[in-house]
Amino acid sequence: MNIKPCVISYWKICLVAPAINTNLNRKLLDMCGQCGIILGKKRRTREELEALGNMFTELLRYNECRGRDATGIFIADQSGAGKILKAPISAMYLTESIEYQEAIQSISNKTIALLGHTRFRTVGTPMVNVNNHPIESSHCVGTHNGTISNHHELFQKFNWQRIGQVDSEVIFRCADSCIHDGKLCMGEFSEKQKEFRGTMSFLLFNRQEPTAIYVGIGNMPLCLRYHPKLRCLCYSSESMPLVMTGKGYKGWRLFLKSAMTLYRFDTDDLEKWDSVPMIFNIPARG
Repeated sequence: MNIKPCVISYWKICLVAPAINTNLNRKLLDMCGQCGIILGKKRRTREELEALGNMFTELLRYNECRGRDATGIFIADQSGAGKILKAPISAMYLTESIEYQEAIQSISNKTIALLGHTRFRTVGTPMVNVNNHPIESSHCVGTHNGTISNHHELFQKFNWQRIGQVDSEVIFRCADSCIHDGKLCMGEFSEKQKEFRGTMSFLLFNRQEPTAIYVGIGNMPLCLRYHPKLRCLCYSSESMPLVMTGKGYKGWRLFLKSAMTLYRFDTDDLEKWDSVPMIFNIPARG
């Protein structure tokens, strides 16, 4: 099943609110922002779903400081389908759009995850929307924070399909090649990532495994918190947005996960997971 990205009619918005492109504090911000909510199995009321939608919106807005060149979301559901909305505008302007409000109002008990991304442009112009996150490949949808410096070589070596300019696409094309009988082979995916050079943490949804979310925690920041009553796992590139958006609910548990590890969370029980090492070539700091 193909997911058709919803490209917001951003041209008029950009005339009054162009995306801010600045190198200020780039090293401090570690580039892009990732945030979202993975929903465990639970029958939720409309009020609970609205609260989670509001929480997700706040997470996006708090992560705006990490990247204003583009913003995007993916709402995944149990069927493996979902809705992608992205545009080269800041999180504040995207979340105020009619398209975003309609997308958030569509959250239901069939929704299994809300993935968000605020982009600080590195490779690939944000004015070509396919370069913006979430990235869609043949079987996967996901977001990435970091830079894969040898993406050209990897695409050429493995002859993976490529439709955009952005380096992040290589992660999800690699994942496509590791899906067999509908399931992502974590060991094979991990093995191929050994040839990657750069920086990354990422979220990945395989449309053929609609109850699973893959979380790759590499050498870029990614914080996770779980709420047992809400049965949801919230994540963000920084911990502050998690604290601020979740302060209305007591009982959050910090998930202390090992770096350089790929995790597979199943929405049937988010407190159990599979994991494999995620080893790749890290550039020397100088």
